[in-house]
Amino acid sequence: MADVIDRFAPPLAPWTRCTACNGILTPVSKQDLLDEIESGTRRHYNEYARCGDCGQVYWRGAHARRINAIIRAARLAHPGISP
Repeated sequence: MADVIDRFAPPLAPWTRCTACNGILTPVSKQDLLDEIESGTRRHYNEYARCGDCGQVYWRGAHARRINAIIRAARLAHPGISP
């Protein structure tokens, strides 16, 4: 990751793109997803997004802290990177 950041300086914008197709994620209400998400997910998470291209649903699950830590470390190591 450090090599890619050093070479290309991409903007670091987590939670904005679909990991399946790179489409743009748009916030969607929990109510609109009740039939698409598991009961445990409904109980533990309230914020969701959907890919405008492929329809994939996302939420900041158990992995969110780790992803946020990686992005934070990248921004500290490369302060010129845009958010």
